[in-house]
Amino acid sequence: MKVFLLLTALLVVALAAAEDKYTNKYDNIDLDEILNNDRLISGYLRCLLDKGRCTPEGKELKKNLPDALTNGCSKCSERQKDGATKVVKQIYQKRPDDFKALEAKYDPEGIYRKRYDADIKKLGLDS
Repeated sequence: MKVFLLLTALLVVALAAAEDKYTNKYDNIDLDEILNNDRLISGYLRCLLDKGRCTPEGKELKKNLPDALTNGCSKCSERQKDGATKVVKQIYQKRPDDFKALEAKYDPEGIYRKRYDADIKKLGLDS
């Protein structure tokens, strides 16, 4: 009985810990390949902007993006944070119209823009 209770307690702790982070099953995606391929990046952007179909990775990103913005990516792994920085910088610099469309959808009141102003400046992006 004690073993069962211990295993149950460990399972609850493990499940609770797992929910504190986003899935890492897409962490090995080659972001450079996506960012440097107009067809691929356009597909992800259409997904995020509700203008096209989503891949499984796109669905996961779309599902987690509002929470990540709200909570400062607190559930992101270091790899996910680095990837997010790379993607934001690339879209901001190379696809400014798409960046504005994403901002209009996910930050219409400019709340996150203000919250992350220091991070934006660190990236060398205008705020």
